[in-house]
Amino acid sequence: MAFSTCVATAPERRRPLAVDGLVPKPIFSVTHAITIDAPPEQVWPWIAQMGGGRAGWYSWDAIDNGGSPSARHVVPELQTIVPGDVMPAVPGAKDAFIVTSVDPPRDLVLTVPDGQGGNVVAWEHVLDRLDDSRTRLIVRGRASSRWLDLARGRPPAGNHQIFIERAYAMLARLPRPLVVRFAALGHRFMEARHLRGIERRATQHAFRTAEGEARFRAAYDAALKIWPVSYEEFDVPTRFGKTHVIACGPTDAPPLVLLHGYMATSVMWAPNIGDFSRRYRVYAIDTMGQPGKSIPGEPIGSAADYVAWLTATLDELRLDRVNLLGMSFGGWLALHYASAAPERVQTLTLLSPGGVLPLSRQLSLRGMLMVLLPSRFTVNSLMRWVGLRDDGETEDWRVMELMYLGIRHFRMPPETLRIGANPLSDDELRALRAPVLLLIGENEVLYDAAAALARACRLIPNFEGELVPDCRHDMCSSQFRIVNARVLDFFNSEHDITRSA
Repeated sequence: MAFSTCVATAPERRRPLAVDGLVPKPIFSVTHAITIDAPPEQVWPWIAQMGGGRAGWYSWDAIDNGGSPSARHVVPELQTIVPGDVMPAVPGAKDAFIVTSVDPPRDLVLTVPDGQGGNVVAWEHVLDRLDDSRTRLIVRGRASSRWLDLARGRPPAGNHQIFIERAYAMLARLPRPLVVRFAALGHRFMEARHLRGIERRATQHAFRTAEGEARFRAAYDAALKIWPVSYEEFDVPTRFGKTHVIACGPTDAPPLVLLHGYMATSVMWAPNIGDFSRRYRVYAIDTMGQPGKSIPGEPIGSAADYVAWLTATLDELRLDRVNLLGMSFGGWLALHYASAAPERVQTLTLLSPGGVLPLSRQLSLRGMLMVLLPSRFTVNSLMRWVGLRDDGETEDWRVMELMYLGIRHFRMPPETLRIGANPLSDDELRALRAPVLLLIGENEVLYDAAAALARACRLIPNFEGELVPDCRHDMCSSQFRIVNARVLDFFNSEHDITRSA
């Protein structure tokens, strides 16, 4: 299926290209083409940064990038290429493809010299603009008979072809015609995947469809209308994508960063934001890789990636040390961040967080059902189980609606989806330096509330904690007055809170 989408038309195969003159008598010449729903300016950066040990080749990384994954984001420092630059075929190779000519964003020609004034291989990428939003990418590769000598174990003088010798050493004893057929077939499959890799990256979108994105954003904006305070929205760039931030409160007040629950988006803070923003400059952040207004770039695939992403976000916001508050999954993230970057966290507030005890098996089963069968029924069933209500008496239904629209329409990166809120080790909890407040609903369903509170109290050095009455995992809405008052009281007990830069 992937191969069929990369088949060039007959006119494209007959079209004269620069590589034709660079390898005039090839033993094989393969032309592929693909239509990409993005303008050439959006496709070109992925081509400019290619190379083993650079951004990769977007193909089978185990074969041509030393097992390292090809980049899922544009790398600014790799965007400037000039004739003579080297694009290694595999990581660590000193010699490989040489940039022969470059005309951004229209054409790139790469060659492998044979050491005798000719070329072993010539490879060209041509970007034709179809209209304002589409590109036809045509790629042609040609190999000379000198390449065949290398493939059969007889390398010519010079060392530009070492990587080819290694890749095709196993073919040394095969008959010449069989070597050519095998190599051409392998090139076709590798290059088809290469083109599809470029296409996926150049057109990567957070949402599956424009209509789905419009519905989600409309619900998000409608939910923000009930916020009791004025706010501003903006995006900050990181290598993991554009992080969406909602900021409110006095600009010169101490900074308070809010990390929401899993897929709940920053709109979940509506019951809390009024009290929090009276004395603090509040930054509610949409967690990268989850449904929200943050737009993923390079996928987050580990807790360390989350730490790097949050650090980059705080750096862009020019926040040195912050009061960090996380709910549920946001609490797990806040815990990891305080453990990995203690110098950035002034106080740590955790509301029914992950990371203290293993989560219940029932949550895993309900969550899996919600992902496999994304419907209002499965989403609302899970949310009612954790304590949220859609009876019209609270605004919980807005969060539930956004969760449904998010799981239905948002394209969550698989790497991010696989991250679980695993408990921190005893040593990690003992090493926390910031003052910690832990609040857990007394009827919490994600784990044993009393046991979680006891473990935290036993291990965390500078610790306060208590159970919030008459709630499960819904304290931020059903018991917001208790939560808001307790959090602010905790902040007031700390006298050295740093103001934002």
